[in-house]
Amino acid sequence: MRHSSAEASPWQRRGTQALGALFAAFVALHFYNALFGQFEPLVQRPIFIGFGLGGAFFFYAARAARTGGRNGLERTIDITLGLLAFGVCLYVILNRDRFSDIMVQYGPLDKAAGLLAVLLTLEAARRVIGWFLPLLALITVLYYYFGYDLIDGGWRPPRVSARTAVETFYSSTTGIFGYLADVGARVITIYVLLGALLLSTGATDVFMKMATWIAGRTFGGPAKVCALSSATFGTVTGSAVANVMATGSITIPTMKRLRYPPAFAGAVEAVASSAGQLTPPVMGAGAFIMAEFLNIPYTQIAVAAMGPAFLYYLAIWLGVDLYARRTGLQPTPKNEMPKPADFLAPDKAIPLFLPIATVVYFLFQGYTPSFAGAASIIVLILACAAVRPFGRDTREQGLKACWTGLVRDVYEGMVEAGRALVMIAALLACAAIVVKVLTATGAGVKISNLLFSVSDQGLIVALLLAAVLSIVLGMDVPTTASYVLAAAVAAPSLVRLGLPELTAHLFVFYYAILSAITPPVCASVYAAAALAGANFWKVAGRALVLAGAVYVVPFLFVFRPGILAQGGTGQIVLDLGVASAAVFAVSVGLSGYFRGTLSIPGRGVFLASAALLFYAAPMADIIGGLALTGLIVWRFMRGERQTLSTG
Repeated sequence: MRHSSAEASPWQRRGTQALGALFAAFVALHFYNALFGQFEPLVQRPIFIGFGLGGAFFFYAARAARTGGRNGLERTIDITLGLLAFGVCLYVILNRDRFSDIMVQYGPLDKAAGLLAVLLTLEAARRVIGWFLPLLALITVLYYYFGYDLIDGGWRPPRVSARTAVETFYSSTTGIFGYLADVGARVITIYVLLGALLLSTGATDVFMKMATWIAGRTFGGPAKVCALSSATFGTVTGSAVANVMATGSITIPTMKRLRYPPAFAGAVEAVASSAGQLTPPVMGAGAFIMAEFLNIPYTQIAVAAMGPAFLYYLAIWLGVDLYARRTGLQPTPKNEMPKPADFLAPDKAIPLFLPIATVVYFLFQGYTPSFAGAASIIVLILACAAVRPFGRDTREQGLKACWTGLVRDVYEGMVEAGRALVMIAALLACAAIVVKVLTATGAGVKISNLLFSVSDQGLIVALLLAAVLSIVLGMDVPTTASYVLAAAVAAPSLVRLGLPELTAHLFVFYYAILSAITPPVCASVYAAAALAGANFWKVAGRALVLAGAVYVVPFLFVFRPGILAQGGTGQIVLDLGVASAAVFAVSVGLSGYFRGTLSIPGRGVFLASAALLFYAAPMADIIGGLALTGLIVWRFMRGERQTLSTG
């Protein structure tokens, strides 16, 4: 007999509670480590990966028990696999001294544990993120171990033994327990916890009301609210799909209620939610991994990302505004507009803005990201404890009830963070397998050489190929995995072509983000289309038009380094100004509207002026700027001729 969630047995309920307690204990341990120091690598990293792999199987079993989707035997298998995942990681911890000996002799049990760890990693990743990355990892493992006997020529990998394979993937701080696991354990865990606690203590409501107050009065106000709330919310969650599901459950029904086309509502949410990972100060897991790749402070990446993030949201704002004016979409009704007190009251604003300010302060003071995140969490909890008893909505509850509610919110946030980390840990372990094979066999260098070889066709061609590769590698996988893979194969070729390392990595990172909205496999669009009840292809098509200008931003900062805060103040202002003009011109050209509907030739002229603004060449800037200025003056002299359509 299958049980629904309402008919769950006491055993199932206790199992779910135990799993929640496991999640909470896991993040609590890493919070302790962030404040007082990490364990040695072959302890800390196996703990992180073991939790991710084991938690994936346990979570799957618990979810199936609630929904009745699997029978008792299948759930038993899930639990067994989870215990085995914990076991193979515990085995490394217990044998870390022996494994550290360069003369270690691996026995049958060591080899069996190593093979089992790889297989469990692939299966856990498949369960939480789908087939693409685990299948790619499986192919690379087979290539690594059997390639010498099966492949001839330049792509033939070196011969490896079972001992070498075990050491590569399992018993050392290279493969599964390599630097990706290190970043996950040291940094990502803390910021996932911070994001979860902000949301569990009420940040979502504050984000939405603040965004509505800022943008709700303008044309297409609800859609712009969606963009702003997703920007602020996304920088906390660091996940495009999670962002869509969290903010989209509010913004999409609101837009549909105000007669916005469902496909447009879904497209706005998908495009806006994907950029949170690009928005400082907290940019998600990918940015922290980039800091490790480049061996630079995270603050340097955050500062460099400000310009691209601004241009991304400028493109979304313009796309929404032009579409709204063309189709007559109205602002948010006055009776639904919040008051500043709704989000600036001390009990609302302090628990949100003070922790974020704490993160920024400690990061720019030179403290480690993990310590800055942990300090922010402490500030968040203390701030909530201090202001809740005096809040408009909570002062009547009394001190004990307020603090009891806070404890419940903190615990729920810890559980949600644990659930998110299951996916992240499994993803990082799987991606580590791929990256290790690419480096150990030299395949990554060979792929990079192929990209470099096309540089004879020009830098633009090489950039286009790197962009396409980053998007393809992002099919059906989170941005973090897409970026890790692209950084291993595409970024090195761009560096060899003369791009600074930070520019090259931000370029592929940006397109890894855009893979979430690029058909045919685009997780954010799928999620938004489901929430909107709209056809996937209609949402995808509208998203491409809306985000059209977004796709050119990386090319702009390649040729205009001032966008990445490189150079003097004058260059930064000039490059951002010219880039903003180019984004405006592209948005107008793609939308076909600016103070009236544009003809095909008119749209082409706007796009041509944008093309002139791409290169950091004085004459091109002058001609492109004069052309765009002339077009704007011409459209204003004609007067606004609004053409309503359902577009």
